Order: sequence, then structure tokens, then C-alpha cells
Amino acid sequence: MRKTLLCMVLLMLLSPAAVNAHQIFVRPLSGFVNMGDVAILPMAAGHNTSGSEMPEGLTNLTIIRQDGGIVDHIVNEKTDTMGNYPIFSFDVEHPGLYVITSYNGGGAWTHIITNPPATGYWEAGTVDEIDFDAIDKAGWAKDWYVERSYPLHTYGKSFIAGPDSDYSIASMPVGQILEIVPLANITDAGKGDFQFQVLYQGKPFSDIELIAQKVGDDTKMRGTTDAEGKVSLNLSTTDEFREWVVVADTLMDTRVVEAKDEPRGEDSNEKTFVGPVYRATLVLRTDFLKPEE
Repeated sequence: MRKTLLCMVLLMLLSPAAVNAHQIFVRPLSGFVNMGDVAILPMAAGHNTSGSEMPEGLTNLTIIRQDGGIVDHIVNEKTDTMGNYPIFSFDVEHPGLYVITSYNGGGAWTHIITNPPATGYWEAGTVDEIDFDAIDKAGWAKDWYVERSYPLHTYGKSFIAGPDSDYSIASMPVGQILEIVPLANITDAGKGDFQFQVLYQGKPFSDIELIAQKVGDDTKMRGTTDAEGKVSLNLSTTDEFREWVVVADTLMDTRVVEAKDEPRGEDSNEKTFVGPVYRATLVLRTDFLKPEE
């Protein structure tokens, strides 16, 4: 039975959805489970949901049951893997909706523009940790500068429905620093326009782009949140089963980062955007209801 389930996981994970930045995704094997089933949660890390790399840094998974019970798992060397996917599973012993949240501390990164306007490279670490005097700057322009420097924090959220699920729970924030909240009933994914709200530190976050993408389809649906942090995207499909990854990214938003004077070339007056970057993903699908028997 376990071998069969893992083969199903592999087949599902071979359907990638390209995105623009390093993320962590949790793509449950099924959107609905019965009592006694085993819920399987593959975690994808990298620049797409095909899991181009194993998660680095602290990675933890939290399963929140409808009755308030919580299961925490920190990814480590004992965590099951398949290819580049850490896989966590649990026995379904309680009815209701399961909210699956994840966090990955993706380290710190600094982007140096060596030859403006665009040529540059990435250094691991924050700008304060880099010894610029020790770097060989041969070939660098005199107006080189540090474009941005940030610690990266990525959050993920998905759902599994069991018998007697209260689907309204999916529209309740769980407290992630950057969070995508589905305001429509998650069972309506695939039926047309679907409303979301983006929260930053628990408050509506306006003017941030939200991108939704079908797994296995490069087409991106884009929208920008209003003053209440809300935006609707078209999640229509005629397919029997479909899965979406929805992404928000604070990027260099000056409500989150600040422009500072950091090391730069003698002919440069450019400032550096310094501060944390938060990225959030939400996985929606069309199989949250119990299949008809």
C-alpha cells in the first residue's frame, strides 16, 4: 500500500508549475481524505513545484486540525524523501478540515550590481556580513553598488478536507507574517472568480501583486490588492481535477525594507534596499469535496 502511495506521489510531482522565485510549497496527494486514510504531504522547494532542490535552513510543517489539535514536524535527516521532496504523512484519525502550514528560512542573500545597469551576481549572507575589501573587483565598473540585501522567509499554506469539514475555517488567518487568505469557499476553486486577501503582520496589505498559476500550465493570472488587501483572480477550469499555486512576494516594498547607504563604487550614489523579504504561497485544488461513490 505504501509503495503504491509513493508511486502516486511521484506521478503528481512530475506535473510542475513554474514560478518566479524560491518558494516552499506543500501539495497534498489528495484534497479529501476519509477516516483511517494516510494523508501524504510532499514539500517542494525551489523555483517551481517540481522541487528542484531540497529545502535548506529551518523548515517546519504544522498541521492544524479542525478541533484545534496541532501536529508539528521539523524537516530533518529522518524525514522521508522522494527525489528532492521531503514527504510527511499522518494517519487521519479526526474528522474535519486540516490546515497545512509551512515555513522555510531560506538564508540571506545580497545582490551586487558590478556593471550597471543590470550585470551582477548574488552573494550568500547579508550586506553587513560580506567583506567587500576581500572581494576581487577586477572588471567592476566604478559605479558598482549593492542593489538589495535580505534574509528570506517563505510561508506556505494548503488544506485537506475530511468528513464533516467546516470549510469556513480556511478563510481564517493562521498568523503567518505574510499570508494569503482565501475569502471564497475553497470548494469553489475552479468555478470562476475567486477572492483572496493578503495580510502583512495580520493587517490588510494593499498594492501587492498576487499571481495564480495552474500546475502544469505556464499561464499566470495576476491581480493587485485593493486598500483592504483584497483581489479576485479567475480560477476557472473545465478539467475534472485542477490545482493552483497562488503566490505573493513583498520584494523590495519600502513598507517592509528601507533604502540605506551601503558599500558602493566611487562613482555611485545608489542606495541599497535592506530588510527581510517575505514570500507566501497558497495551494488550491478542485477535490476538497468527498468523491461521489
